[in-house]
Amino acid sequence: MSITFNKDFYNLRAIKKAVQVYQGLADFEIAPTKKSIKVTLNNINLEAKEFIKEEFSNYVLAITKQ
Repeated sequence: MSITFNKDFYNLRAIKKAVQVYQGLADFEIAPTKKSIKVTLNNINLEAKEFIKEEFSNYVLAITKQ
């Protein structure tokens, strides 16, 4: 599963903080590009699989807006 964050709205610092919080639920790979930051999730915890994409994205947004 992957999530792409537009750099116009999200920042790498916020994504890294969110990864620290969610690290027990999946393995994360962060790949910045010129205009976006792609986060790939592997080995997702079965209990988290259904909601992790939305919850992780919301958490990144909340941190970005702080």
